[in-house]
Amino acid sequence: MSIQEFYSAMTDLWDQLALTKLTELKACGAYIERREQQRLVPFLTTLRSDFEGLRGSILHRSPLPSVDSVVSELLAEEIRLQCYSEKGILSASNPSVLVVPSKPFSNHQNNPYTMVGFDECSLCKHKGHWKAQCPKLGQYNQA
Repeated sequence: MSIQEFYSAMTDLWDQLALTKLTELKACGAYIERREQQRLVPFLTTLRSDFEGLRGSILHRSPLPSVDSVVSELLAEEIRLQCYSEKGILSASNPSVLVVPSKPFSNHQNNPYTMVGFDECSLCKHKGHWKAQCPKLGQYNQA
């Protein structure tokens, strides 16, 4: 079931429940705000697990957003997930993390501006001392 279909079904239920409420309550701002919160939490908690990250993010907001703004975010997330699923990047039924192997540690002689180890000299590339204590530093200063 898509987010739009789910939202339509929930809206139908909420409309039916609203018929049982007093008409005076419908004009009260505090009641409307509380009703929105009471609709939002069950709506989010019944979503598919594909939306777990976004659901957690929304539920930790203060104040809670309106149901309409949440539906907009969910529709955008659903489109993103569908695009990834169609391209084979992410299975919609089995979310996963994309893992990319890191580059192997490069040779220092190929690139003089690479990172050096904690105990490695940036001048001669030998381990056991730093550039300030490098025996070759005297050779370079004399030349």
